[in-house]
Amino acid sequence: MGQKNFIPEQHVKARSFFRLLGPVLLLIGGACMLVALVDFFTIQGFEEPKFFWLFFVAIPFIFSGFVVSGLGYGGTVAKYQSREYAPVAKDTFNYLAKETTSGVKDITNAIQQGVGSKQELTCHSCQHPNASHAKFCSECGEKLAQVCGQCEQVNSQEAKYCNSCGNTLEK
Repeated sequence: MGQKNFIPEQHVKARSFFRLLGPVLLLIGGACMLVALVDFFTIQGFEEPKFFWLFFVAIPFIFSGFVVSGLGYGGTVAKYQSREYAPVAKDTFNYLAKETTSGVKDITNAIQQGVGSKQELTCHSCQHPNASHAKFCSECGEKLAQVCGQCEQVNSQEAKYCNSCGNTLEK
């Protein structure tokens, strides 16, 4: 989809109007400010400035000119800024990814080791640790787990209900 299809004609007209009006307001404000400054700094002795009031006229014109120019040129400024910031953001992301890789690996290994150690089944008869998938103790041969008749999930020997489906386990 092209830009002309995305931006309606009314928006293009308003943007063109703002691009014209904004600089005009800035020029009017700048001219008022210039006249007021020249009048203020060229007074002789104790005479009063004649155009001091133009300071108060210039400030709203300049402010309005900046706001309206921002509306007219906002998209152009945003595109420029995004092109300036994108390489910095990319470099920052790549730096963080490179510098945190070893930390992420350490955390992953710690989690895997923690999960692996918790998955051991301990025999109730001889207290020997067995693999998580074991159904009988490798030391004494005692039954370690119960298999659910409904979903075939392996449960601990003392479980009354299946960890997976909630079915009652027969002893």
